[in-house]
Amino acid sequence: MTPLRWAAPERHESLPSTNLEALRDPRPGRVVVADHQSAGLGRRGRSWSSPPGDCLAISAVLPAVAPELAGWVPLAAGVAVLDALAVSRWPVEARLKWPNDVLVADGPAPGKISGILTQVADDGAVVVGAGLNVDHDRTRLPVPTATSWRLARGGSPLPPGARESFLEDYLDRLRDLHRSVAEGDHETLHAAYGSRCATLGRDVVVHRPDGGRTRGRALRVDHRGALVVAGSPPDGGESVHDAGDVEHLREQ
Repeated sequence: MTPLRWAAPERHESLPSTNLEALRDPRPGRVVVADHQSAGLGRRGRSWSSPPGDCLAISAVLPAVAPELAGWVPLAAGVAVLDALAVSRWPVEARLKWPNDVLVADGPAPGKISGILTQVADDGAVVVGAGLNVDHDRTRLPVPTATSWRLARGGSPLPPGARESFLEDYLDRLRDLHRSVAEGDHETLHAAYGSRCATLGRDVVVHRPDGGRTRGRALRVDHRGALVVAGSPPDGGESVHDAGDVEHLREQ
């Protein structure tokens, strides 16, 4: 396949939504970046907001992949965010909560540092939106369970070069992982994701899109990127989840 080349990022101080802007012209390789979103989008129709100047919102357009591989694209984005934070000059160690929430578990400020939303354009191209909490102090976090790059690093403001460094590393990693998926090599991503996912092996509750809940132990991610959960007694059995919100239960 032809290697994906990223266009020069289109930079905005503020947009209603970087995903919606990218969807206006979803050319593979297009990148839309903003420091603030006034009407950002979250999974399952939720809104997503952050004070001006504190976040980094990135929407990158990827070529379409085969339908049976599409479930891996959101997971690839989560791995790309986590890895870009880890290799930064201002590193943060994080883990993934299925499917692609990026969580800081240890250190001075645990919490969710990044969320991801993927949307499919009419022609099959995939817009991958990633929102990173960069420079929030504790008074400006969107929800109590969130954290920021600044807080995870101890509370000092991030230097000006941090955003640019992260953007470059994230796009490089996302491109490489997407290429593996598009070429049918989902095993590479499967291994990378499994080693970074804090959900696997834990007792969880999956809040399903239909409003129901499934409680059990998260066993594995299957060949499509879906989460396989072993149900709690007396029902038992395994259930497969293509979508949903995962709640990590406290370890006994």
